[in-house]
Amino acid sequence: MFQIIRSFFHPLRIWIPYVLDVIVVSDPEHIKRIEASGDVDRLHRYDTAALPWWVRRFFKATKFHDAERDLWFLPFEPGADPHYVPRRAYLQHNVSAGYTRQDVERIVHLLLVDAGEDDLAYEMVQVVNRRFFGEEIPRSITEEAKHTLQSFGQAIFPWRYVAARRAQQRIMSHCAQRLPRDVHILDVGHNIGEVVQTAARTLRTLKANVGKPVEEIFTSYAPTRQVPRIAVRSSKLGGLLAFPTRAGQTVIILKIAKAAAKTKDLLFTFGTGRPERACVFMDFFLAFARDVQGALRETQSERSRP
Repeated sequence: MFQIIRSFFHPLRIWIPYVLDVIVVSDPEHIKRIEASGDVDRLHRYDTAALPWWVRRFFKATKFHDAERDLWFLPFEPGADPHYVPRRAYLQHNVSAGYTRQDVERIVHLLLVDAGEDDLAYEMVQVVNRRFFGEEIPRSITEEAKHTLQSFGQAIFPWRYVAARRAQQRIMSHCAQRLPRDVHILDVGHNIGEVVQTAARTLRTLKANVGKPVEEIFTSYAPTRQVPRIAVRSSKLGGLLAFPTRAGQTVIILKIAKAAAKTKDLLFTFGTGRPERACVFMDFFLAFARDVQGALRETQSERSRP
């Protein structure tokens, strides 16, 4: 029996007994309530082998999971994981180095000459990730990062899936070869993929909206559209569901981009509506975006002078 359950007051639920149980939540208050309930947690609360089969298949072709080394991106780890705090501290330390005026000028130049998406992505990857490697990231790697899966629908096409798996493996191999041994390679590898897959769109949006506050832009056009959670106990999620979740099997997809657009709250753009565990790069990206906007405005003003 296949069911799609939805009402005005409840999240969408797609349920195929013993095969699939997915709940899609976009209401901001529902997201906050679910996150605070203790009824859900990050995917890696469970060992990878214990996760639903479709979760394992999809995520090993994304920038979030390295199946060969069984590594998960930091936000997919539960807070109780003993490595969570030092991994986050490492990222925060490197992000605190900031960026240079030359970084801003290089990106602004590319926007002004209408450079292609590949060129924008390559240069933005250097701004964000050079700090971890101490060297430039090759264009071959930024090109590969375009191909990892971004949505569940993409996994349906065999050729798309094979290309995504190959790209993910090549990026991880590069990170394993070039990063210091004590660095969690997936945290850095993910950053490459995230920048490649969102940078051009975000930067062009900044250019098209130089008069808007970056806070408004980042909530109206959130780079990350959704995040997953998994049920850790049987629950109706505070009355939101007609029948309970199944621990370790029910996956909850939080549509944070829709919540950000509705609330204009940056904590949905860079998290799930609460300050706990907000993205390490939040302040970095906001500051960089403001500087890019400022430089674009200066150029426009200069060009308008007689």
